[in-house]
Amino acid sequence: MKRSNWLWLAALVIILGAGAGVYIFRGELATRLLERAAAQGMSESLTAQLPDGLHAVFCGTGSPLPDRSRAGPCLAVIAGDQVLVFDAGEGAAETLALMGVNAGDIQAVYLSHLHSDHYDGLAPLALQHWATGTAQEPLLLVGPTGASRIAAGLREAYAIDSAYRTNHHGPEVMPPTGAGLRAQEFAVPTGNEPIVLRDEGGVRVLAFRVDHAPTEAVGFRVEYGGRSLVISGDTSRSASLAQNARGADLLVHEALSPRLNAIIENAAREAGRENVGAIFHDILDYHTSPEDAGSVATEAGVGALALTHLLPQTPIPGLTATFERDAKTTYDGPVWAMRDGDVISLPTAGGLQRSRHGRF
Repeated sequence: MKRSNWLWLAALVIILGAGAGVYIFRGELATRLLERAAAQGMSESLTAQLPDGLHAVFCGTGSPLPDRSRAGPCLAVIAGDQVLVFDAGEGAAETLALMGVNAGDIQAVYLSHLHSDHYDGLAPLALQHWATGTAQEPLLLVGPTGASRIAAGLREAYAIDSAYRTNHHGPEVMPPTGAGLRAQEFAVPTGNEPIVLRDEGGVRVLAFRVDHAPTEAVGFRVEYGGRSLVISGDTSRSASLAQNARGADLLVHEALSPRLNAIIENAAREAGRENVGAIFHDILDYHTSPEDAGSVATEAGVGALALTHLLPQTPIPGLTATFERDAKTTYDGPVWAMRDGDVISLPTAGGLQRSRHGRF
């Protein structure tokens, strides 16, 4: 049937269906739509759509708290032809796929620290890296001391599944050497000076200590083509972060709203859930308020501030405006509370661009 005939039929079914509940050919129409969507999805590549430069891809703007609209902490950085991922919370692999990022293209995952909400999406990401990229080597995991235990544990947990997949699809499709994760550990710096974790193909990744006690944690600075962005990781307001973010084009900073957090804490205590209330009280001392994130951005002289890892959840439209408003009281530059699917681009030619990608 010609395309014009299919369009006419689709319109007819919609009209009849709306008036009388008629669903003739509904399944066939849906199948035809799937054919088009599958062709588009298989060829989609976010990397190919973006200009040469440094791009912050927000693949997880949430927290450990349940939120269907936000994956756990995850930021992918596309720098030239390199794809690097910083933290991989629950749902990160799914969000990246929806945004058109092929997991097989990821060169490395960097962990800011070893809280589980920053790595509980690693296993699906490693599986997709293997399956979609026919990887010959496990996905590289770069993290503080202890990252090798995480890699080894996940490798063992998925060993049975990996063997099944290789036996089913064959070693040409699922090479047994490509499953799982391989770890590269580093010692968290003791002072404010950074260490270099990557210097390859014009891309530099530096790590520096931040204050997320009692957990050892780092932030990252990524440089490419004369542009730079800084990722706070989880931290309270930190002098080392301001120092290492100096002059960056973009600061990606976590944010906890004390006002909204107090609402959740009080609700938990009033419901008799004292343990939950205590947790919401305790997290205040190792996260950063939007006002303090704005102060860090001002001190560092960055070009723009992107807030992520939003605490608590923001299920009601308009709540993210609270984060932006509070950060703007201490920072005069552009401020955005990010959503999954957002991209901030820093082209080598100059400027800054915001865009949305994926099916959200």
